Amino acid sequence: MAQLTFIIGGTRSGKSAFALQLAHKQQNVCYIATASPAQSAEFNDDEMLQRIKKHQADRPAHWRTVEAPLDLDKAISQLNGDFDVVLVDCITIYVTNMLLKDSKKEEPEKDILEAINRLCIVCKEIASHVIIVTNEVGYGIVPDSRLARRFRDIAGHVNQLIAKEADTVFLVTAGIETKIK
Repeated sequence: MAQLTFIIGGTRSGKSAFALQLAHKQQNVCYIATASPAQSAEFNDDEMLQRIKKHQADRPAHWRTVEAPLDLDKAISQLNGDFDVVLVDCITIYVTNMLLKDSKKEEPEKDILEAINRLCIVCKEIASHVIIVTNEVGYGIVPDSRLARRFRDIAGHVNQLIAKEADTVFLVTAGIETKIK
């Protein structure tokens, strides 16, 4: 039966660790990474490469890993419900990837929200428990650049949309999860 769990928290809040804990309850897990080592290398982002390596080390070796920096809905639908759990980490990197892809567009939010709508539909149709991890980006100060404000606003709308569609939502703060839906 399709089930969508949404986990939201700040940077280093423990949200990914909690998502892994939920996924560990099943043997047949597919981990979908929205960040890729190749992409991080392309941007000379050593810090992101280290984060990716840590996430890889935290996952059991028998889990299948799929890199899906774009077209997340297609990546999930291609799994055909073959996994008990599909864990997506994380939506804010996915939003960043779409913003970078559409950097020339004046208003990319419409396309991003349409992609998230498609993602929610697929998550409800697939015969797997889908766990989606995201960053809460609205608690901080107002960013000083236009692009950063645009990202924060779009990520906030994306999080609202997924939370509305999710069966269960957890907020993770300081390693403590709180069920909010």
